Amino acid sequence: MVDTCADIVLLVDDNDIDLFINKKVIEFNNFSKETIGVTSVKEALEYLKKAEKETLPQLIFLDLNMPVRDGFDFLNEFSDLSNNIINSVSVVILTSSNNPNDKDKVELNSDVLHFLSKPLNEEKLQLIREKINTASV
Repeated sequence: MVDTCADIVLLVDDNDIDLFINKKVIEFNNFSKETIGVTSVKEALEYLKKAEKETLPQLIFLDLNMPVRDGFDFLNEFSDLSNNIINSVSVVILTSSNNPNDKDKVELNSDVLHFLSKPLNEEKLQLIREKINTASV
């Protein structure tokens, strides 16, 4: 069995079905010990601020296309959080967006580890596992 990549993963997606499926894919592939799902940017930011006093997630899978405040709003506010949070948490975009401008915009953001298209699967998790292992060396 492969060791987990993260103790805690935070999924941010407004679609409950996507949250459920992605959580199951993460669990099935032993990617993290705990997976938490939230459905809005507001919930995600509140979770991070609260978790800073406890245990932060090591990784966030973030959808770009969400109502009210989208993934780009999250990234803008994420960069204003404490250095402890920014330096402890990696962000991976996991989106259904096929807009090349979205990918270009994301690649300019130093807080983003990688850009993935939905759906999440074993191969994509392995790619992220390798990126995290390379980054931590």
